[in-house]
Amino acid sequence: MRRLPLVVLLAAAVLAAAPAAAAQTGGPTCPEYQGVACDGWVTDTAGVIENDARLEESVARVVAARGHEIAVVVVPTTGSLSPRAFAEGIGNTWGVGSAERDDGIVVLVAVEERRTEIVTGSGLTIDGLDDVAAAGNSAFGAGDFDGGIIAILGSLDRLLGTGGEAPTPQPEAPQPDEDGRPGIWVAIFAVLLIGGGATVIGRGRASRRRAVEAERARLVDAELARLEPSGAELPQLREYAADAPPADLEAIGTGTALAALRDVVERQRGTDTGALRALWYAGALDVVDRDRLVADNQIPLELRASDERQMLEDSVQAAAREALAVPSGDAPAFEAAIGDVRRLVDALRPHRVAAARQRLSTELADGLAGTSIGWVGVTDLGSRLHRTAPVLERSVPLAASLGEVDAAYREASGKTERLSMLYERLPESTARPAVAAALADLDDDVDEAVGAYERLRKRLERDGGVLATDGLEIPAIAALLLMNRDEDNVDDFLATYRRRRGAGADPAEAVEYALAGLRDPDELKRVRTAAHRLSLPVSITTALLRRRDDGEAVFRSILGELASESVETETARTVAGILAVSLEPANAVRRWLETRRALADLGMTGSYADVAAAFGASDARGPRGFAIAYAATRQALARSEIDDADRFAPELAHRGTSRRTDSWTGAPIPAGYGSFDPFTFFYYHWIITKGVGGSFGWEPVYRDASWSGNRGSWWGGFGGGGGFGGGGSSWGGSSWGSSGSSWGGGFGGGFGGGGGFGGGSSGGGGW
Repeated sequence: MRRLPLVVLLAAAVLAAAPAAAAQTGGPTCPEYQGVACDGWVTDTAGVIENDARLEESVARVVAARGHEIAVVVVPTTGSLSPRAFAEGIGNTWGVGSAERDDGIVVLVAVEERRTEIVTGSGLTIDGLDDVAAAGNSAFGAGDFDGGIIAILGSLDRLLGTGGEAPTPQPEAPQPDEDGRPGIWVAIFAVLLIGGGATVIGRGRASRRRAVEAERARLVDAELARLEPSGAELPQLREYAADAPPADLEAIGTGTALAALRDVVERQRGTDTGALRALWYAGALDVVDRDRLVADNQIPLELRASDERQMLEDSVQAAAREALAVPSGDAPAFEAAIGDVRRLVDALRPHRVAAARQRLSTELADGLAGTSIGWVGVTDLGSRLHRTAPVLERSVPLAASLGEVDAAYREASGKTERLSMLYERLPESTARPAVAAALADLDDDVDEAVGAYERLRKRLERDGGVLATDGLEIPAIAALLLMNRDEDNVDDFLATYRRRRGAGADPAEAVEYALAGLRDPDELKRVRTAAHRLSLPVSITTALLRRRDDGEAVFRSILGELASESVETETARTVAGILAVSLEPANAVRRWLETRRALADLGMTGSYADVAAAFGASDARGPRGFAIAYAATRQALARSEIDDADRFAPELAHRGTSRRTDSWTGAPIPAGYGSFDPFTFFYYHWIITKGVGGSFGWEPVYRDASWSGNRGSWWGGFGGGGGFGGGGSSWGGSSWGSSGSSWGGGFGGGFGGGGGFGGGSSGGGGW
């Protein structure tokens, strides 16, 4: 009988050793990246993989056969980072790949984003990774994450073996035994083929079973959701409020009215009858029949049986669990079970509604303040007036302040309504908040704004594939080009970007030069030299040099004045650059300080606030007017269903950025390529280069966590970001495959100390 080739024996030994080695020390250790630490070749923080051991073995086989470390990572979401930036951060932080070759591979599956990203270290170039990522799409779409990852690994294995990589040694073709019968390899191949077919069939059945179970869970959840009372079923203060008698709002000063309002908010005994009546007439307060509110919402006598509700509560939960436990193939049994759930929910619901009405009425009654005009509650207008109080003029009549607050809120509400409509029209992505904010400023007609944006975005995707390849957000770039009236200058923009990349600029630098329209070699050299000398972003430097002959001198003068104002050095440079572009030097710092104080009175401090104050200083309404508009914008956003646009509140509040006008002059932005609004530029730039390393002046602002907290507190909602990039680091610890062997060292330590992600190949797609 013919001997087996040595390479086949070695391969068999490696494959047999892989699962055993994986169990030796409980998995590798590595630094956390965005809260994710490696857990073997495969790390599943989303909890969607069913057979971890099987996938560990599958990755191990590809690593052993192809010689490149592979990290497969499944996360619920990549949060504020793009999936590609997240994958590169994983590769660099964990050191995936050989420290000498930077040849690691990261396969990232982001569940919430429904996207797969594959990136390699700078020492490994692979074409066709988009197709590899797409291999898992159908399985992922059906909820079969094990099957999707297996498909990706198979496609990646084939590509590594044929796509420009050094060919992997293959076993000799099987030969007949000496007696002429087919060799043992034919039998092994048949077994593998049959086993593979069974796996595919089994995977299909499992996928169908999961689909049935998911649909049943949805039906059960829908029935249980009916237990939640609707808003129309709950008591409202307005139902128990009395009509206000007329009052003279011109005769009551704002300061007096705000003091009376503060007493109500702080639940102190309000005694200024004139001010309280004025606030009542203005709609800032409601005078409520507290006794009737409580009496009307007691639990009805027929629902007070002591044991009935608890019995129904227990029965509903038990019936729901039984319905979910019905075997997937038994449809009639599930129909009967879901019917039981429905009948029990119908019986329990009146108890839930009655209890909710009583609970809410008690809370509303407890929230009323006793005053000289009766029990009083603060309305939405009263809450907004109280929140904005720090920046209102105390000496003017209450009518004037109410008009100012109401006008700002109407404008902010209109813009927020457009934002909400845009959110429904735009796909969810890391760029959506910036794109929606841009389009909300573009046109009152949402259809017109979206139409113009989609035409530009599709053209960029058609002609500017290099942008996506480089990890830049095409949607955000399209929005910014549109805001700066560059929809007819796409060819110039792309040509400039490609030239800058060809000259050695990284994507973040190249896109900034291109967006600023820096085509002339002499101007580009001047801007680059000045930006480096002044430590300013390219966009601010370009505006500074284009708008002022004495730009550098003015910048340095303002920077010197800011030295005594306790501003972080990097932030101070950005603030000084903005002020030098937008205001006369004699007024710049004074206006900034006034705006900064107004924002601080509203509770907004830190680096982000300092930069927002620099832009607000140029608002034609003045520092106080800008602060009122900013407060109204935050209030409107907090009352909407939008939960990730708060970071753009200063831009949305600034009157100068609407309708493609220049923030500083109010004049329309010229249509010629190279004209741009640096204010708009600033607020959208960070989305475009999110996750890209570099020092462009944005980092101190978006590291600032001064806005972090509960959004319901009105000022919360901005997480502050986490800085940019984070290059690959070669950290200590032995490789999973220690030196000299693919597997010989077991699983102690972490990856091989590689990195270089961001400079290699990439591919991906949505599913």
